[in-house]
Amino acid sequence: MNSTNNGLQDKFDLSRIGQMSSVTEPRSCKFEVVKPFGPFIAVIEMPKEILIALTKMTDEILANPHKQSYGESLAGVIEQEYKIFKSDFVMSGVNEFLESAISRYVIKSAKSNVNLTGDIKITSGITDAWIVSQHENEYNPMHNHAGCEISSVLYIKVPNVKGRRGIKSKASQPDSDGNIQFVYNSASERNGNILEKGAFEFEPYPGSMLIFPSYLLHSVYPFIGEGERRSIAFNAGYEITKEENGKSKYIAGNRSGIKVLTHYQNV
Repeated sequence: MNSTNNGLQDKFDLSRIGQMSSVTEPRSCKFEVVKPFGPFIAVIEMPKEILIALTKMTDEILANPHKQSYGESLAGVIEQEYKIFKSDFVMSGVNEFLESAISRYVIKSAKSNVNLTGDIKITSGITDAWIVSQHENEYNPMHNHAGCEISSVLYIKVPNVKGRRGIKSKASQPDSDGNIQFVYNSASERNGNILEKGAFEFEPYPGSMLIFPSYLLHSVYPFIGEGERRSIAFNAGYEITKEENGKSKYIAGNRSGIKVLTHYQNV
């Protein structure tokens, strides 16, 4: 132990540690706090005309006696979950907006993680979609989405469900009813930890939209009382390639290309 301390003493005068803050302050040198890892989440506020079109589209689907259930394929403890077809988005005039939102998310994420110089080709597309019409006591347990790279949720109708439980002992605490929560690293959610954020909770409002990696665990809290919390969810894929010497070189995304589910393409 003595030899180690003596070696350190030769390189750095330990007796001056307490004086260092007055000699060299961080403002006088290069000082950065970076976040070099973790998932990207896009938070978008949709244009009013897109929200109006999606509201009309989902009203028509929910009123259609021939609507097709998607609940058997989903994690939600929710009765009304119905398929959306690509033709629904196209006829409602929202398909271009949704596809461009996915493309923009991929491009912005890629610019932060990979070198996009050269002859780069970025392809993305929605692979399936559905309506979630959530009511009292229904919820989505913690889950993620398989068979895709990207997922998204768009909020159409959101009732004011806060404060309905009326639990006096919890009056000063956050009310999570109806919120969506993402969990990336639960260890960082210890009290008093400010060096990392491992969970993200979002209070939805009509017109809000989130895009996130499909592997990211997320859940939706239940609520009590009247009202419909209506949302649209969809999955998407992407592929980034680079042309080199007449050949296509894989950069990121799905190596097999974008796999659109058959029912999404059909009417």
